[in-house]
Amino acid sequence: MDGSGEVIRPFGGAERTFRLDIDRVRAVQAATDCGPLELIRRIEFGTWRVDDLRTVIFQGLIGAEETQAAATTLMIASFDNQKKGWAQFAPLAHAILSASVFGPEDDPVGEAKAEAKTRTRSRAAKSGSGGSSGQRRS
Repeated sequence: MDGSGEVIRPFGGAERTFRLDIDRVRAVQAATDCGPLELIRRIEFGTWRVDDLRTVIFQGLIGAEETQAAATTLMIASFDNQKKGWAQFAPLAHAILSASVFGPEDDPVGEAKAEAKTRTRSRAAKSGSGGSSGQRRS
């Protein structure tokens, strides 16, 4: 793997592949004037701009080897001319960016890290650290 996660999601009436390699991430940064983590947070907090979402999706299509002309046509038809509001595209943009930054959702290395974190938290809870008994002595 080259550091860029790939996601497959519905868009424009079909399942499509999206991917942001380093060049596509740089294009997103240039267009949005922020880094990928900052943009992920903007999407999570609902402070995104319509071109944030559009740029991520567009660059994700190109990164998955869609031609620029085909990606442009698809974006005009499915994003620019949509009828339900742009917020529907926030989860897609978030998934594309997250896969690029953190790796794919089904990444075994990422899953192992998450399991280790859970085990560490479980041990801490069993040892009594991080919690109180709720009783106070007078």
